Amino acid sequence: MPSSRIAGIVDAVSRSVEVERGDGTVALTARLRTTLGGAPSELWPELTEADRLAQWYGPVEIDPAQSDPTESDPTGSDAAAADPTRGAGEAGARTFRTVGGAHGRVLALAPPHQLDLTWEYADNVDRLEIRLDPEEDGTSRLTLQQIARLPEATFDAFGPGAVGIGWDIAILGFVARTGAWRELRLDVPVASPAWLASSEGADMVRAWSIRWAAASVAAGTDEDAARRAENETTRAYGGTVGAALV
Repeated sequence: MPSSRIAGIVDAVSRSVEVERGDGTVALTARLRTTLGGAPSELWPELTEADRLAQWYGPVEIDPAQSDPTESDPTGSDAAAADPTRGAGEAGARTFRTVGGAHGRVLALAPPHQLDLTWEYADNVDRLEIRLDPEEDGTSRLTLQQIARLPEATFDAFGPGAVGIGWDIAILGFVARTGAWRELRLDVPVASPAWLASSEGADMVRAWSIRWAAASVAAGTDEDAARRAENETTRAYGGTVGAALV
């Protein structure tokens, strides 16, 4: 894949990071933003309906037999943001499970603009926030952020890319499925496991890792440490370490 094509696809998404260290852990916010063709009402079903999610993300089981999840936190208070486990076990909290992956609960739902979830895996309970905001030209601004708390050793080893690259892959699958970057005239590959294992996929992983390391440096991480973490994350995702990419 030409480096210019890789740069066009990778830089269609902006990435930012917030890092706060304390007590041997790192509070990490990894944020991705991109502009998508189509109004929020057109794109919303792709993010919330199991049959559509299966076409680009993978199988997701959604418990349909629950009431409005906003009832768990009708105030949208800061307390819920500070503690993503708040409301666990309360009636009305819709649940989901990705097959072989994360699971959690819906914390807030305001179609077609807001979806807040707990994102639970292993012993982690993170918060995932998705926003679709309309733009004046009829497009939508997608903002996705994961708020995680990691062991300091894990963050130092892998940096924010350990969280962020999974969402880069997901967004690539989403736009390949929906054509939501059509106006950018980008030839978007389908982010299948076979493609990710190819040389093109490895080069894309490397480019994503480079961007996340840059975001980490901008958040205050030492540059040498960020570059070491970049290389480890690239290896972990099967990327091409040391490739010359823009």
